[in-house]
Amino acid sequence: MMWVDRLARLLLLLYAAERGLKALALWDFFRRPAPVRGTAAWPAVTLLQPVTQGASNLAAVLAARARLHYDGRVQLLLICDREDAESQAVCRAHLAEFPGLDAQIILAAPDTAAGVALKVTKLLAGLPHATGAVLCFVDDDVLLPPDALQTLLPYLDQPGVGAVFGLACYTDWSNHGSALMSAFVNANALPSYVPLTYLSDPYTITGHCFALRREIFAAAGGLDGLGLHVGDDHMLAWRLQGIGLRCVQTPLIYRIENHFATRRAYAGQMKRWFIFPRQNLLPLLTPRQRLVSLLASVGNLIPGLLALLALLTRRRSAALASGISLGLFAALMAWIDRRFYRAATPWRHWPYLLLTALIAPFQVLGALLADDQVEWRGQRWRIQRGGAAR
Repeated sequence: MMWVDRLARLLLLLYAAERGLKALALWDFFRRPAPVRGTAAWPAVTLLQPVTQGASNLAAVLAARARLHYDGRVQLLLICDREDAESQAVCRAHLAEFPGLDAQIILAAPDTAAGVALKVTKLLAGLPHATGAVLCFVDDDVLLPPDALQTLLPYLDQPGVGAVFGLACYTDWSNHGSALMSAFVNANALPSYVPLTYLSDPYTITGHCFALRREIFAAAGGLDGLGLHVGDDHMLAWRLQGIGLRCVQTPLIYRIENHFATRRAYAGQMKRWFIFPRQNLLPLLTPRQRLVSLLASVGNLIPGLLALLALLTRRRSAALASGISLGLFAALMAWIDRRFYRAATPWRHWPYLLLTALIAPFQVLGALLADDQVEWRGQRWRIQRGGAAR
């Protein structure tokens, strides 16, 4: 079975090269100097904050908004479901605690098809109240660092830039489902998104937190027609490209506390995350963009393939290659966790990271090959090609 030995060595060599190139890309990306702003005043910013019914850590998220350090004016729009009394109460308590904020609560009527106001519906309800020259869209589970706006916005001043966005670090390790999700995101966000920028301008927006100028948002058609659309961030990026502008990945790292009560909830989120872009983003990509996506992600399969090869063949070479690949994965993750995430992963939860290296790529592959139905907001939805939800 010499072919097993050769295959194991080849896969290990490819994985070592992939890890090394990704480490080099990360080192170079984060050492670049930030764009230098001129003497012009910082633009006024409107934070559009749709609030999901039952958001798990809303009070802490809003407290982080109040701690933002920014030299310009910040307007905060908290957009709640009209019938969501609990979230409205949390928002009112926040405004009472920080009376100096330029903030208000907006109520959105529910969508007939969903029974609650979906994200785009809330944003469309809030936009008429926005007064800032820059619109910053931020999810209700994102804890922004104090310097978030001052890190993000200088990139908008570069020529040809339409939108700018950051990178997520998940920090909920409270149970199995949440820990699996935190491990998956932290193992893939920086090592995937940053190296991708060396192969292509980003062709989508990470929708957790992104910003663009009001006039550019309007010129691109904004969110018009995306009410029951699951890929509003993908579609907005595509519309920006259509008017000749590019999206820019910035070094802003924000924390997300997204709680999943069960492993089933984790599996459902994984399926949604990859069904949505499969049905919405993939049809919009050029052949080159599809190739770039494949090159940036195919290496993630190698630790799991080597483990499977070792299990099936019982060859020492395959087992050794599998162990070394996990060591390479752990080495890069330890550097990322300490250097960029600031030790966000408790040591006792590192087994989740190693488990993610072995199984998550196959979960992603399974989601990409699955049917078009997902569980979303307590209902079953069919995600049509093009992104419309029924």
